[in-house]
Amino acid sequence: MQLRPARQADLAAVFAIEQAVFGSHVYPDFFFRQALDLWPDWFWLAVDEAGSPAGYALGAPSQKPDELWLLSLALLPSCRGRGAGKALMQAALQAMRPRARSIRLTVDPANPAAGLYRKLGFAEIAHEDDYFGPGEARLLLEWQPG
Repeated sequence: MQLRPARQADLAAVFAIEQAVFGSHVYPDFFFRQALDLWPDWFWLAVDEAGSPAGYALGAPSQKPDELWLLSLALLPSCRGRGAGKALMQAALQAMRPRARSIRLTVDPANPAAGLYRKLGFAEIAHEDDYFGPGEARLLLEWQPG
């Protein structure tokens, strides 16, 4: 896997990854076009050996100037377990770090990625029941650059 910034030509593949990973809880396809326009420095891809996008990470600012959000991390199931998710997270955090006092993210407690986030230094700051819908909780995690 190689990492690189997302480009407009990648957006259809990014949306396909989004659908494959998140099912009915997806951002609409046009959101990724807007995200690329707004936050290109925080939109990273993992690209497989054939040059096809296999995953992405997307960061965004919040209302607080020094608090940023990792909006989404998605990796095709066939590409998991090889360090691509960790590499994507590290690339996104590195790109966001100069502007951040903290970086937050939301994750389903049952999502195995929660373990990766904790290993990378994210700490739980809140738990909210029914965030994603009835019976679908979220963890709110935060990372503070050292």
